[in-house]
Amino acid sequence: MSERDIYHEPPTRVLLRTADAYQTESMDEVTGYSDKLLSIVADYRNGGRPDGANAQAMVGKSKRGEVAFRLFARINPETRVIEAAGFKTRGCLAMTGCASATCAMIEGRTLEEALALTTDEVRAAVGGVPAGKANTLTFSVEAVRALVGDFLVREGADLAALDEVVPCSPYGVECLMCEHCSLRDTRNDLLMKSLEE
Repeated sequence: MSERDIYHEPPTRVLLRTADAYQTESMDEVTGYSDKLLSIVADYRNGGRPDGANAQAMVGKSKRGEVAFRLFARINPETRVIEAAGFKTRGCLAMTGCASATCAMIEGRTLEEALALTTDEVRAAVGGVPAGKANTLTFSVEAVRALVGDFLVREGADLAALDEVVPCSPYGVECLMCEHCSLRDTRNDLLMKSLEE
């Protein structure tokens, strides 16, 4: 009997769609979801990584079920305009709807305009979310902030430059809601690098 190879990815991977991630069970109600949000989820066209993507971000949480939003974008370095955006999500319908709407809302915006996106704008774009899913609105806005931060760091921004454009409060509500945040990870990496110098 040969041993299982745990160090290499198999050439093809099987995607298992589980009920907890995709709400496929009939017991999982869609009560509280707006018709607008459900129509976005049923017909989104901006899933995945757009061609030429040069920035990415991830935010989410794992307590009481995983909810995660990965955001990808192609940003023109000269005009600072987000030319295309795409996403991958895990968790609930609200996260998928908010992610899709967020991508559509930031396309064509400059980085500065994208950073001005608010939870109220995302809520209006999806026609509201159930009370227990309001964190998905925050994740949408924080993903955009992390995306801009990733782009700036790829251009060579240090921690001081990052703080100037995308300031963060480690004890702020938004930061505490995002257990997983690529912007926080980037900040920590930059801090460690500055201490080594």
